[in-house]
Amino acid sequence: MAVAVASVVIVLGLVFAVTVRSGKSDGTQWLSAGQAPLTTPRTPSYSTAAPMPTTRPTLTVDSGCRLGQGPATLEPVPAATTRRVNAAWDRVERWLEAKAPATAATLRPPATTARITEAQRQSGVAFPAELVASLLRHDGVADAGESFDLPPFHQPVSAEGVEGQAKVMCDVLTSSGIDDNVGYWWHGRFVPFAVDGGGDGLFLDQRTGTGRLGEWNHEGSVSFDRWPPTLTELLEQTATALETGGPVIDGYRPVVTEKRALDWDIPR
Repeated sequence: MAVAVASVVIVLGLVFAVTVRSGKSDGTQWLSAGQAPLTTPRTPSYSTAAPMPTTRPTLTVDSGCRLGQGPATLEPVPAATTRRVNAAWDRVERWLEAKAPATAATLRPPATTARITEAQRQSGVAFPAELVASLLRHDGVADAGESFDLPPFHQPVSAEGVEGQAKVMCDVLTSSGIDDNVGYWWHGRFVPFAVDGGGDGLFLDQRTGTGRLGEWNHEGSVSFDRWPPTLTELLEQTATALETGGPVIDGYRPVVTEKRALDWDIPR
């Protein structure tokens, strides 16, 4: 399923209506048309004090977010990286075309180099070579119910999706104003490349330029323990699981649905 990033802003307005009225002990009487208003000052039932100015907390540590300031050119992808990524995709595609054609049809055509370059610039961080190689093979997956998932339920996003998700995560991180969230919840040098549809996903950690694969949890912290160290290895493990019947990542196994689509069976 392709990623659609939407930002919804809700503005709450409060309208105060002040009605001048005269009263008696046994009831309330509204002023009639043309009647002179009361001259006795009344104390309003609401505060007339000016609201105290409110300020958002701001980070005092570097978030790593440099949106719109990423490298304007792509680093050349080593031939060995391209061969290895393409070999993994070859295996995945062969299995999908033979066993799950409905899912095979959701793999998008390659992204252009220009589009990947712009996504890198807007995301504010250099893309790892293996991600560039993968996007040059498939620009994510189409938005369909049978979309291809990296095990167990992470959908590769397009170059545009990488850019959009990076912006959302950095916006939330910086607006939180909580220093401890930097590197714990997100960091501007993480490159998101797959999402699960529930607010979580996979990223490549570029803080040291190694592109280590990790997982973010929007309600918790990032983690690395249960994942292979690179995107290439995840693609290779996925291909092996498809060819052998699994297991992979926490024991998930591939199954084919009645619609001839790929699904990942929950471990029992």
